[in-house]
Amino acid sequence: MEEEILKVKNERENIIKTYSAKPIKNTYLDDLAQNSRDLQYVTIKEIIEETPDVKSFILIPDPTKETSELIPFKAGEYISLKMFIDNAYVTRAYSLSSNPKDSLKEYRITIKRVEKGLVSNIMLDEMKVGDGLTISKPVGEFGYNPIRDENNIIAIAGGSGITPFMSLAYEIENNYPQAELTVFYAVKTYDDIIFKKEIDHFNKKSKRVKFVVSLTREEKEGYLKGHFNKEMLEPYMKEFNTVLMCGPKTLYQDMNEILNEFNIPKKCVHFENFFIDYTPNIKDEYELKVILKNDFVITKCHSDETLLVAMEKAEIKAPSMCRVGICGFCKSILLEGKVKMIGSNMVSTLAENDYIHPCVTYPESDIVLRLDI
Repeated sequence: MEEEILKVKNERENIIKTYSAKPIKNTYLDDLAQNSRDLQYVTIKEIIEETPDVKSFILIPDPTKETSELIPFKAGEYISLKMFIDNAYVTRAYSLSSNPKDSLKEYRITIKRVEKGLVSNIMLDEMKVGDGLTISKPVGEFGYNPIRDENNIIAIAGGSGITPFMSLAYEIENNYPQAELTVFYAVKTYDDIIFKKEIDHFNKKSKRVKFVVSLTREEKEGYLKGHFNKEMLEPYMKEFNTVLMCGPKTLYQDMNEILNEFNIPKKCVHFENFFIDYTPNIKDEYELKVILKNDFVITKCHSDETLLVAMEKAEIKAPSMCRVGICGFCKSILLEGKVKMIGSNMVSTLAENDYIHPCVTYPESDIVLRLDI
């Protein structure tokens, strides 16, 4: 029996060695895959003060670091900044707000100051024209899909949630003559309006893109007053609609009630999630052991911060992109411990096999984690 097994094994090895005498040429897909890049290197070309606490950054390729042109993007996609701050590797995701038609030569990201925000305060207070940045390729699924969506698009934005919709306005105007876009944009005061000039341009020049701006804390001629309600939206609704939402959690809660009155199916409503809403009942400190390819790191983690944040503080280059449990880029394996995972879209088969998204996972005991890299 052993001789027969050895004979079969040898025959299989010979087949493997002699099966292909000619090398297989790369297809164009192989070439694209080989040339694709996860990181891009850019410099800040221009900084625009949109409001007292919001700035836009125009980013252009840095050919000195082998980024001769940027990767094209679709409206609704975002990039992730990769930075080393206070001895920690951090990432932050920002929606692209520029015209996708110009994506090979420049991106625009628009950043609102966050109280005690590590990255937003550095970007607004310290970065200057000519500084270099490391960014990811564009990713994300938020936006208009002509195969999935209806041609009447209702976009609802609050505050800095306007950013992906400005990019969408350009995309609709340039590429989708069958579609109409109405952007409902709520801000506190006139001075809080981002992209004033571009909004005015679309409202004066475009026949298919319209911005409806409402001020919630003051009255001004030419603008609606108050939070959006059914009466404000009704004139723009048609028989079939797609609704896109981007803004604070309260916006989603309020608008879902209004959309129910229009009987819009949930499959026609899409929203961009860029926050995690979780506060543990008990704040505690635990031990976190992170197993890497050829090493491991032991550090501390806290019940009120994600495992991703704990790893960044320990100077671990943990993979991350969206930071809200959607993209799956940070997917890792929980070997030991109890955790609370908030709002992740991880499929059940992965979760059942102890995969987690550290960007939305909070520890509830000592943890042993293996980065899936």
